[in-house]
Amino acid sequence: MKEVKIYTIVSDQLSPPITGESFCTDMVRHSDYAELEAKCAALVAENAVKQEFIKTCFRAAADGVSMDGADIQEIGERLGLFGRETYQPVLHGYICGREAGEDTVYVMKKTPATGAFLAEVRASGVEMAITHIEQTISPNHETVLNEYAAKIRKGVQS
Repeated sequence: MKEVKIYTIVSDQLSPPITGESFCTDMVRHSDYAELEAKCAALVAENAVKQEFIKTCFRAAADGVSMDGADIQEIGERLGLFGRETYQPVLHGYICGREAGEDTVYVMKKTPATGAFLAEVRASGVEMAITHIEQTISPNHETVLNEYAAKIRKGVQS
């Protein structure tokens, strides 16, 4: 995800002018906003399907409905979470007593928006760690990173 640039403009230079708010107004480009909005919508859609799957299974459990693997697979497939593939040991791992092409296996479908978001979170964490190390200028990076991780955890708890 690219960094969104924030622009500051004098409020009375806007069209129409904004008066009474403050001297300056922060703005972003519409194209940047639209791109982030689209990524957010894709992330919401992927997670809404997972939420629906979980709710369906919880409702069944709460109602005392007995669900087996076939029921769960059917729900996941109907919601688009699972797909069917012909069993191939190289792709799916070895299943004792099964031959390639003999069975159908269910696989989770990719969630690219969620994957991209989580990759960005991980990359941002690395960048934050780099900044922290640079600011600390310590030869013992492991200690520095452990202290930083503890600091992050403490921030969540407070």
